[in-house]
Amino acid sequence: MCAGRPPMRCGAAPRPSSRRSPPSSRRPSWRPRPQRRGRDRAACPYDPGRRRRPPPRRAARPPGTRHRVTRSLRRPAPIGVRSMPSVPYDLQRRVGRFRDQRWLLDAVVRLVGPEFDQSRLHYLAAPMSPDFQGAVMGLQGQIKRWDDIAPTFAGLARRFELQARAALAQGHAVTAGDGFFAAAVMYGGAQWPIFADTDLLQALERKKAECYAAYAERADHRIDAVEVPFRGRTLAAHLHLPPGYAGGELPCLVMIEGMDAFKELAIFASADRFLRRGFACLVIDGPGQGTALARGIAFDPATYGELGPAAFDVAAARPEVDAARIMAWGLSFGSYWATVMAAHEPRFAACAVMYTCFHPGNWPLLEMASPSFRQRMMFMTGAADEAALEALMPAMDVRPLSAKLAMPYFVMAGEDDSLSDLGFTIAHLNAVTGPKTLVLYAGEEHGMGGSRSSQLGTPFFLLIADWLADRAAGQPLDSTYNVVDRTGRLHAEPWGGTRTLQYGAPLGVDQLWSDDGPVGLS
Repeated sequence: MCAGRPPMRCGAAPRPSSRRSPPSSRRPSWRPRPQRRGRDRAACPYDPGRRRRPPPRRAARPPGTRHRVTRSLRRPAPIGVRSMPSVPYDLQRRVGRFRDQRWLLDAVVRLVGPEFDQSRLHYLAAPMSPDFQGAVMGLQGQIKRWDDIAPTFAGLARRFELQARAALAQGHAVTAGDGFFAAAVMYGGAQWPIFADTDLLQALERKKAECYAAYAERADHRIDAVEVPFRGRTLAAHLHLPPGYAGGELPCLVMIEGMDAFKELAIFASADRFLRRGFACLVIDGPGQGTALARGIAFDPATYGELGPAAFDVAAARPEVDAARIMAWGLSFGSYWATVMAAHEPRFAACAVMYTCFHPGNWPLLEMASPSFRQRMMFMTGAADEAALEALMPAMDVRPLSAKLAMPYFVMAGEDDSLSDLGFTIAHLNAVTGPKTLVLYAGEEHGMGGSRSSQLGTPFFLLIADWLADRAAGQPLDSTYNVVDRTGRLHAEPWGGTRTLQYGAPLGVDQLWSDDGPVGLS
């Protein structure tokens, strides 16, 4: 009897069924004859026999052939699938911390995603058109282990590239240009976790260059490919000119990104903060970076300074550049590289760096941070083992170079930078002979943007861009010490004599208990 229906009265006519059973002569062989068990059963509209469906019909395969699963071209493979290692295990085991902590690294990536140590997706997405940023940020939940990063980034890059080619076929050049730029950035991002010269690394390098060249043809400003001579080889670079450039000599920035970055990342696809201020920008992949590393040009701290005069000469030879207003700029490990370049080339009109890496020997970077930094440094320097890497570390020190910096010098750092002890930054600046500006963001890490000081204060990239614009305009500069507290308020005071850092109190211990506004603990 059907649940929920009242029992039929004796002698009552059965209720008509909503579905009639076909006569036995027309009933398919696969459908069994209903079993009638009294009037109540006949009145129940639910009949298991009538719910059955025929088995799916499959085309017979020729004998001896194997079943083959095909994927429709309209349904691309999902992003974030588990992947094979991008680097042989024999190379991964060279770094003890990476080998011993690999299981922890995978666990952290599984919990946090690819931004386990830095806001990696954010800085990859930032220079793209906003229309592509959502797809990049959506990778946060797709990557579950270290070996997923390279193929997942490359998969999204390929998707962007195909979208760009489809837009190009439809005559939408602007959309195509934005797509090619996003593809180039993600192909470059996919190279980051590959710390060996593999076929995949070279393939990604070719795709990055191909897509960036396609973007450059459709960009809203002029981009020239440039080669910078260096020790018998050449380093790849791009010279960007402001939108609407119609002639004349411009101030120029010689730009160096960080150890995990590459030249295609430095200038935004549109509305770039430096181009809008009238700068020409010569962005270089220095030794150990991007294209230079793919060409086999490793980073040697003993010879890196030679890039300063070489880059300056290339910029000064351009008719679009004012040789008297060429300045150096560096970010993250590029803060060290740009400082080395400026110390070896006094013709630079100024030098501005951010996200500092001034700790002698980079001990926090290589021993306290993610083991991926140590693997990356091994690849960048071409060190065969950790002993060879350790032999190079003492030469990575800005203190012998400080007194050579006579040009205006700008340094921006987070108070809580875990990759470089801020005390060494203060000591370095004490010895700088030129006018200097230090800006500290209270509570900030190496990569800024996570503290209220940077969120409420003057945006840090705009602050450094305006400082450079003031130097290009010839404005005078006094040496100052500046702190942006957690309310966004900027505290500035003269540098004075020799400064020492009061750890935990960048405004001074005496102000910890101050009643003069919300300065206190910053």
